[in-house]
Amino acid sequence: MMIQTKALQRSKTAFESDSERIRLLYHDELSGGECWETLEDIREMTLDDEGQFISLDLTELQTESLPAEFYAALKNARWEQSLPFSLPSILRQNSHTTSPFINRAILWQRLCDLLIMDGESDRSTVLVLENVDQASPATQHEIARLIRFHETYSIRRTFIFTLDHYSHGRIIPELRNLFEIE
Repeated sequence: MMIQTKALQRSKTAFESDSERIRLLYHDELSGGECWETLEDIREMTLDDEGQFISLDLTELQTESLPAEFYAALKNARWEQSLPFSLPSILRQNSHTTSPFINRAILWQRLCDLLIMDGESDRSTVLVLENVDQASPATQHEIARLIRFHETYSIRRTFIFTLDHYSHGRIIPELRNLFEIE
């Protein structure tokens, strides 16, 4: 099971939203290493229960997209083989045609297939996205899309986001609505 972070005032390190699937951990100069200690406790507890714990630092996403990083992390943690994917009919007829949009769509299809085919639905799974407030608006949109995908297909995963205590203005409205923060 997940470690329970109790609801605290905004001046403290941790805040748990009303959702069981989304948790926010705040950090600032005054909190010291409290946020990171909490994450380490969650990691140990998840792994002790034979769960899955993946942490991605969004400040390090420079060349790869969030779906690409998450796909690589999932594949490294769980699967040894590549998944098949179906090309749109226009590409089947003209194999020399390629575009960033098609490549991105294929990546999303592979990621979604990995998430859906995980047969251990009772296993505790945690995805930590560090420094969400420092991610680009495009990455934040991808996060919101990923959360909606999990909700649509009832995939059990707890999302934990770390962010600076005073950085709410840098979070796009689409993601703020999912976080239920003002």
